[in-house]
This record gives sequence, C-alpha cells and structure tokens, in this order.
Amino acid sequence: MTDHERRDIGLRLENWSRWATAGTRTIGVSPTGAYCDRLRREALGDEPKQGDRRQVDEADALLIERAMRHVDNRTRMLLYWCYIKQAQPEVVCRKMSIAHRPATVFVEQFRQAQAAVQNLLDSRQTQQ
Repeated sequence: MTDHERRDIGLRLENWSRWATAGTRTIGVSPTGAYCDRLRREALGDEPKQGDRRQVDEADALLIERAMRHVDNRTRMLLYWCYIKQAQPEVVCRKMSIAHRPATVFVEQFRQAQAAVQNLLDSRQTQQ
C-alpha cells in the first residue's frame, strides 16, 4: 500500500469514526475556547464557520461500516481502539496484547488492518 493509499483509507476511517461517534462527544473544543470564539464572531459580525474537516460523508461511512462486518475480529478491534476510542498506541498495544517495543510491531499491524479494510472496499467496488 502506497503512502497516498494509506492516507486515503486513514481519512475514510476518520470519517467513519466521526459518523459512528456523532453526538457522543465534542472534540478539541473547550468551553472557554467556544465562548471566546462566540464573542469574537459577535464582535466581528462573522457567521459561524463549518469546518470541512468535520463534515461527515455518511455514504462512505456506511461503506466502511459494512466492510467492518467482514474483517476479522482482531482487525475490527484494532481499528475500533485507534479510530473510535482514539486511544494512544501504548493503550492499544496493552488492550490488544501487541508488543509495544519495537514500535514497528504496532505500526505494521495498524497498517495491515487499514489495508484489510481497503482491500474489502476495493473488492466490493469491482463486484458492482
């Protein structure tokens, strides 16, 4: 898998994570920061901006969700801990019984999990 393909499936899995966790948490916005942002917008007369980064592509998220049903449980759990729970690698290693040293062990398993989902998506696309 090339770097571009890995980045693409990573973005698609992040989208899936936002779709799966929609409404359950707010990411990266402290109450103080939200209040200051609101005051700034009121003072400048700006409209609230909707960040493209936070937009959810529901159709693609559903494709990922369907593909997740067909990957093995270990792959699904690894991606769950990384994308849904957004756990640190050392936590994922502990929960999944993955050697945390050298770090390449975790990275390789993470990339294999991403590739497994990408392969399922590619095979389903060619079947249509």
